[in-house]
Amino acid sequence: MRMVLLSSLTESLNPNLEARLKQIIQLGKARLGYIPSQYDRERFYFEKMKPNLERIGFREFLYCDIDQEHDEENKERLHQCDAVFLSGGNTFYFLGNLQKRGLVSFLTEYVRDGGMLIGVSAGAMVMSTTIDVAGIIDPNDVQLEDTRGFDLVQLHFLPHYSKEVHWDDLENFSKRHELPVYGCKDDSGIIVEDDRVERFGQVVKIG
Repeated sequence: MRMVLLSSLTESLNPNLEARLKQIIQLGKARLGYIPSQYDRERFYFEKMKPNLERIGFREFLYCDIDQEHDEENKERLHQCDAVFLSGGNTFYFLGNLQKRGLVSFLTEYVRDGGMLIGVSAGAMVMSTTIDVAGIIDPNDVQLEDTRGFDLVQLHFLPHYSKEVHWDDLENFSKRHELPVYGCKDDSGIIVEDDRVERFGQVVKIG
């Protein structure tokens, strides 16, 4: 199983992380399924992200809205993708949509069958056992009660990490949970292959 958890994906991505991603993706050959966290009629955030996705190796894209323009047939199309990308946004809203569309179990099986999952910010947090750590940075405006995630990585992930802002919250969180917490600064990330965790850039482990 291979998962990529990023705080952000910009032109300033950590160079070692970018090189590793290009190695994994095989530059210029891969097809990506893109799942936005919420409805975006103009696909503004996808178009903004697309040059960075192309830079690390993707050339074909399948855009899969799971909010207002959900198409159930996209599940079959996702099976043909080399990787699936989960965007940033409000983590509670995103997980709620993924649950409603039956994509938590679907994507879990996709990864276990050899597909790669790439998540940025909220899209990375949903890969854990729960998204409870998201409460440090996101409001649960949708009153999501079931905060269980994909349970693909044995860690909690906090993007946009700042020691000055988040350290105390993460220390308290780690004391209440058995799994370690990784605080990840922007343009940094981790790659998880089975049980092996590779850190790139500014990533701290707590607990």
